[in-house]
Amino acid sequence: MAQTFEVTAELTDDRHLTLDEPIQLPAGKVRVVVEPLVRNPKPDLETFFREMHARQKARGHVPPTKEEVDAYINAERDSWDS
Repeated sequence: MAQTFEVTAELTDDRHLTLDEPIQLPAGKVRVVVEPLVRNPKPDLETFFREMHARQKARGHVPPTKEEVDAYINAERDSWDS
């Protein structure tokens, strides 16, 4: 069986790969199997908010009250007339 190498690479366009490290093979034809690497897949929205709220709770974050938000919005709107 022929020697095989596993190395990551970057697909630079629809026909070219740039290997992340050299391999010890002479120039010539090779077989390539391409498998996309997903480094940090984005979580779904529900998971994102659940994790965000858990991080906020862990650091003691206290969200503003409705009254505080309303006061901030009213103060901002009042500044538009000045």
